[in-house]
Amino acid sequence: MGMLIDGVWCDETDRYMQGGVFKREASVLATLSAQELAARLHDNTNVVLIVSPSCPWSHRTTLIRVLKGLENISVAMAGGPRVEGYTLTDFQDPDPDAEPMRHVHRLYTATDPTYTGRATVPLLWDKRTRRILSNSSAVIARALDQIGNSWRLVPKMLAGEIDALNTRIYEGLANAVYRAGFATARRAYVEATRDVFATLDWLESHLANRRCLFSQQVTESDLFLFATLVRFDAVYAPLFRCTRRRLVEYPALWAYARDVYSWPGIAETFDFEANLTGYFLSDTDNNPHGIVPELPDTDWAEQHRRDRLGVLTVWQDSALIPFEHFTGADYAA
Repeated sequence: MGMLIDGVWCDETDRYMQGGVFKREASVLATLSAQELAARLHDNTNVVLIVSPSCPWSHRTTLIRVLKGLENISVAMAGGPRVEGYTLTDFQDPDPDAEPMRHVHRLYTATDPTYTGRATVPLLWDKRTRRILSNSSAVIARALDQIGNSWRLVPKMLAGEIDALNTRIYEGLANAVYRAGFATARRAYVEATRDVFATLDWLESHLANRRCLFSQQVTESDLFLFATLVRFDAVYAPLFRCTRRRLVEYPALWAYARDVYSWPGIAETFDFEANLTGYFLSDTDNNPHGIVPELPDTDWAEQHRRDRLGVLTVWQDSALIPFEHFTGADYAA
């Protein structure tokens, strides 16, 4: 993993490793708030969402984009071999006289010529001003929720609880699998995997009698969790050494993941093969020979039978209403 230091790309840096422990640095890029971003997205002709198929934080934003009916917001992909970080694979700059933007880190230095930090995705790029509007998946997610369909994934009365649960999922699972995978000391690896499986065990119990993380109500937390669960058996178990148990060994969690996968448009946001190659061909430290394994023999379309836990609902105008009102189906197969 390389990074920008004072606006210059550096391929080798160990500043995110401390005593064998992976420390994910928070971005210091000055960007818009969720409210400001939502206002800009109403006129979205100049805005493009840049994501990577293998990045779970990118996946969170594309999940919300499709579920909220915001396909009119343009998407550009970043991926391929990690030469100077993410390559912009289908990015088109409207200015024919500008120097070509071939890597994501160029978008960062266009925004801040002295930026120091990792050049991460997702990000929202303004083609007119040639600046990053936001590189925070959390902020982008909240902005997308404020526009599009009238129902909300983060209703005000649940915002605090959703924030707390998102933090628990991030610290104990979503980022913990990376702490396990990037650990260079046994102690760091053991601590990370302990967090991963303690969190999965808690989620298994929590979801045993609930259709969603918040009863039957579809929220942002469900999408954030799904982005990690859908990658677990194919990537995090083998590549990041989170091998104690697989997702399919958790009956409630595995059925819950298939339930979310069946929601309208969700399956189309995820390419299993592209995700696999994105990790195994890019992470040369953990996979130096670049051998891409076979996908696990699992059926994500298998009936989940969680309709017994109730009909999915969403929050709109101070009331819970059936999710089927917006989808045309219950999606409770």
